[in-house]
Amino acid sequence: LPGRMSRYTHTCVLRLLLVCVAASSSGSVRVSAPRAVSPLEATSRERGISPLLGWLDRRLARWRRRNRPKRIILVRHGESIGNVNSSAYSSTPDSQISLTERGFEQGTACGREIRRLVGNGSVRFYYSPYLRVRQTLLAILQAFEGQPVEIASEPRLREQDFGNFQDPLSMSRLREDRMKFGRFFFRFPNGEAGTDVFDRVSDFISTLF
Repeated sequence: LPGRMSRYTHTCVLRLLLVCVAASSSGSVRVSAPRAVSPLEATSRERGISPLLGWLDRRLARWRRRNRPKRIILVRHGESIGNVNSSAYSSTPDSQISLTERGFEQGTACGREIRRLVGNGSVRFYYSPYLRVRQTLLAILQAFEGQPVEIASEPRLREQDFGNFQDPLSMSRLREDRMKFGRFFFRFPNGEAGTDVFDRVSDFISTLF
C-alpha cells in the first residue's frame, strides 16, 4: 500500500482485499447453501487463508504505528451561559447552550496557544456537536486561517447527559444523591451515568490508535 495514502484510503483498501478473497474468479460473489466440511478440508482452507490474514494484520499494525497522532490536545469549551446561570438549562436544551462573550475570548486565546504548539503541522479537530463546542471551535480556527485543517463532528465526545430540561431544585437534590451513591455509577433520570460516558469515549479513543 503506498505510504502517501490517506487513513481512509488504507481502510477501504484493506476492506476491499477482504471482499476480494470471498469473490469468485469472475468478479462476482457467489452465495451457496452451506454444506458439511470434513476436518481435513477445513484444515486445508485454514492453511490457505492464514498467511493472507497474517499479512493483513502485520500491514495494519504497521499502518497504525505510522499514523498515530503525535500529540492529543484536550480542550474544554469556553465559558457558557450555563456556567454563569445554571437556570438556563431549565428552558434551553443542553445542546443549545451558547458561549458568553468571555467564552469566545477564551476560545480565541486557546486557538493561538494550539497554533503555537503545532506550528504548520497537520491538525484534525474532533468536536462535540453541542453549540458551545462548535462556537469554541470557530474561535480556535481563527488562529489557523490560511492553513488547511481537518474537522470532524463526534457525538461520542458530547457532555454527560444530565437529563432533559433541568429544574435547578431537582438537580440540586440529584447531585446530593449522586455523592451518596457514587459519582461514577449514579444515573441521572432520562440521562447518563459516568459509566456511559466512559464507554462511549473509550470507544472513540480506540479509533485513534
